[in-house]
Amino acid sequence: MDDAHDTPQAKRKLFPSILHLLTSVYGLLYMVFIILSFFPSTIDLVSESDNPYDVENLIVKLLFVVFLAGYFISWKREGVAGLIFILWWVAISCFGQFVAKPLHPGSANEAIGLGFPLLILGILFIVSWYKKRRVTPSSPSSVGTKS
Repeated sequence: MDDAHDTPQAKRKLFPSILHLLTSVYGLLYMVFIILSFFPSTIDLVSESDNPYDVENLIVKLLFVVFLAGYFISWKREGVAGLIFILWWVAISCFGQFVAKPLHPGSANEAIGLGFPLLILGILFIVSWYKKRRVTPSSPSSVGTKS
């Protein structure tokens, strides 16, 4: 009987982690937001600007590309992805304070609030990477030997 598929490492490779699932849900909602921003009939739901290609909306779309880069990197290098997500949150916070706040004084903090779940996910990706990094499997030559 082959027990190789019952190990935690094998299960980790077969199924995405809860962090990946939560990031996927966030990414799906983010993508719906980006897609809606291209349709003039729904632009009032997404932005107060009439033009989907003005500077404000272009920055949001550029930050979506940064999110996608972090998302795809997260499957191979969780620590780097966590750093990208934290930097994304810093960028979205700066965007909210320096671009959105002067244009829309009442809704500048929405960017920070809507980006907060990704900040938490970024921190959790870094914690997950750090825990995996600290766990060192015992080498085959040291098994069974006493020092």
